[in-house]
Amino acid sequence: MPNHEQIGKSLAGVKRVSDLIEESKDWVIERWLERVKANAELRAVNLSDPERKDHVPDLLDEAVARACGHQTKAEERQKAAERHGTLRYHQGYSVPMLILEAHLLQDVIAECIRDNILVIDLSSLMPEIAKISAIVIAELEESARAYMKQYEWRSSRPEARPR
Repeated sequence: MPNHEQIGKSLAGVKRVSDLIEESKDWVIERWLERVKANAELRAVNLSDPERKDHVPDLLDEAVARACGHQTKAEERQKAAERHGTLRYHQGYSVPMLILEAHLLQDVIAECIRDNILVIDLSSLMPEIAKISAIVIAELEESARAYMKQYEWRSSRPEARPR
């Protein structure tokens, strides 16, 4: 039977999902950016790398904080999501493109978890994945709402309609 010292050593390498994502944030962002740029539909909108990943670092920070149970400033995140949706509207994105970006981010987060499954505290796995996913989806919903407000405003103005 292992003693307390052996148990402590075996648990020393164990990480919560939120810790893993926080430590891997740059990798997640870069891998997500690679996938976005490899997607023909998203690549059709000509943006610089900083323009593409404008919101992703803060979104990951928010997701990690919420997964850890920290209080976050929901109003600030909502405003950031609204700015993101408005920006993507003016950059020429469509709502399906917003969804695709979020889907690619979820895929990369899942890949990060899969590749590190042997060091993850399994008791944190499902609850933290659910919380992180909920944050990504909540931001997507807010971004899509802001996008649609821009679209509706533009559509309601006769001088703004295409001829």
